[in-house]
Amino acid sequence: MPQFGTIKRQYPRVEVLRGFDPNEPRTKTQAFPVKADVTILSGQVVSLEWNGTLSQYEWTLGWQAGRIPYIALQDSADEDVIEAGNLVGLSSLGDFEIQTAFHKDDDTFNVDVPVGPDGVTGDLKVATLESGEPIMGYVTRIRGLKSLAGENSSATNLNVIIFTTAYAPNTADAVV
Repeated sequence: MPQFGTIKRQYPRVEVLRGFDPNEPRTKTQAFPVKADVTILSGQVVSLEWNGTLSQYEWTLGWQAGRIPYIALQDSADEDVIEAGNLVGLSSLGDFEIQTAFHKDDDTFNVDVPVGPDGVTGDLKVATLESGEPIMGYVTRIRGLKSLAGENSSATNLNVIIFTTAYAPNTADAVV
């Protein structure tokens, strides 16, 4: 049944500005199922969690201690994700430049500022190794948040950050 009108997302989808060619993927990405009862949006921080009942890894929202953080490429509710049974995550070990709307609102994101996961929220925040959390990369191209107003009309919250991935783990929390 056709629908009329405009449906807007709350946040725009992630944009991979450099380093990702979906037709010839040679970059560090992973595709896994999403944990039951978890909603993930394109651009959020995700990590893998072992499901012993199903004997498989699954995406969960936010950063799990000892795991490498990823950025979700799709929404968990996208039809192609549901049909395939897998969501693609972009590894912070990869060589990507990523634009995402999922960030801690009161942090100051300027060029060369390190970013890391904000716990289990799925957001990014300004980070240091002393915080006990990994660094996922460094801010590029912007001074403060960039507004996509005038460029993108798909969402209501159009403030994004842009960063390049450059993973630096918290050595005290490394998985052995």
